[in-house]
Amino acid sequence: MKIIVISNYSVIREGIVSLICKYENISIQFVGETIKDAMFLIKSNIADIVLLDINKDNEEELNSINRLITLGVAIKTIVVDFYGNKDLFVKALKSGVQGYILGKSSEDEILYAMDHVYRGKKYFDSYFIDSMINENNDLPNKLETLTSREKEILEEVAKGLSNQKISEELFITEHTVKKHINHIFRKLNVKDRTEAALYWNKYGVLNK
Repeated sequence: MKIIVISNYSVIREGIVSLICKYENISIQFVGETIKDAMFLIKSNIADIVLLDINKDNEEELNSINRLITLGVAIKTIVVDFYGNKDLFVKALKSGVQGYILGKSSEDEILYAMDHVYRGKKYFDSYFIDSMINENNDLPNKLETLTSREKEILEEVAKGLSNQKISEELFITEHTVKKHINHIFRKLNVKDRTEAALYWNKYGVLNK
């Protein structure tokens, strides 16, 4: 597993490196202050994962991630947040990151998140998911109001796929995808794709 570590604080860079460098299956390719510093390596797909420390001083790095994804660069990013900032979490999700963990997470959880993302899945700390979804007992039951097709589409939304990609995966028109997504938003009482994805990540497994 090839890793790039990015943080605007040297102490955090050193801490992350010291935590993961002792594992034989992890190879640190680059350590720097900004995404721009590692741009060539990222565009060359030399690394598997970017570990990105985000805080109020460098949140513009999320825009860099989003631009790279828009350009079609295959980048897998895990944000490390030492402040538990929920606003940054929302911005990070919308930028297209695959993982988001707390800086105080245990070593085992950090390694688990890295392995999860490395395998093409997503990993978001439950602290942030719980903060965005109201903990009412009837929440999981709302998924039962969705049709089988709506559940299929919601699962694809949770993977971060665009409407066009979903239409190609499920062999339906993009217009039909949009129509289903509007129905999903209304039934789950969510405002956007981010909330819908979080809902599925939290409750979808229980209803599959």
